[in-house]
Amino acid sequence: MQVTTLSLWGLPFIDCLSLNSSFRANLIVQDDACLSYVHSGTQEIYAPSGKIVAKDGESILTKCSNFVADNVGDLQNSEFRSVVFHINFDIIKRAFEGKDISFLRSGNEIETDESSLKIGYSQQMENFVESLTMYFDNPDLAREEILVLKLQELVYILCDTGKNSVANLIMRSLQSRREIGFEEIISSNLYNNLNISELSHLTARSPSSFKRDFTRHYKVSPAKYFKTKRLEKAATLLRNSNLQVNEIAWDCGFENAAHFGTSFRTFFGQTPKEYRV
Repeated sequence: MQVTTLSLWGLPFIDCLSLNSSFRANLIVQDDACLSYVHSGTQEIYAPSGKIVAKDGESILTKCSNFVADNVGDLQNSEFRSVVFHINFDIIKRAFEGKDISFLRSGNEIETDESSLKIGYSQQMENFVESLTMYFDNPDLAREEILVLKLQELVYILCDTGKNSVANLIMRSLQSRREIGFEEIISSNLYNNLNISELSHLTARSPSSFKRDFTRHYKVSPAKYFKTKRLEKAATLLRNSNLQVNEIAWDCGFENAAHFGTSFRTFFGQTPKEYRV
């Protein structure tokens, strides 16, 4: 892993990340918000509110929270690259000192408590990221005045001078920190391929505390609850969709078709193919 960081006023502002192999990790976003631009490869973010996938030229905006990130290259053994922007509201106010930032006010037209948001490809964002290449190669050239201008430019791009709904979401995420409830996190990640350690991370608990709280909420162990719910969904998809068995296994949160087949037969007494007939 190779990381180049450009800091503004003593705080990380931009990270350029390069990976030569797949990388999956539990992350804590301590900044007010974080924008991850995928330069090449695929990034999967498992957030308290669910899963988001971004590929070349797309971005993921996350609020301050716990996440599980899975980064992979486009092809086997290919490089994954991303550029991560740390968005701090106090830093934004300082960068825009003396300027009108009324367009940053959140409006009432957006009602969402999502902790993460996918932003599609735009030529403007691609050009903006490319303009930073020189500073990643030569960090000493990234003077404070330049980074202030880059922060202003980033905010203007995201906000689209007040016309883009993303701006309202960003500002609300910076100015409020609504905690997502335990049961809401479980519901949003019920069919994602996450283990107990990763699920406990999303709920900001240790594995032992997670298991204890889960059993109190659902009156059953997390392992049994997740397997039952995922197999029940799989059974419904087998009877009511044309998806292949391996696609159903993936959609229901199983690691692979073999594991799914064994679990399904143990639970229902039939293989997935037999059940589908």
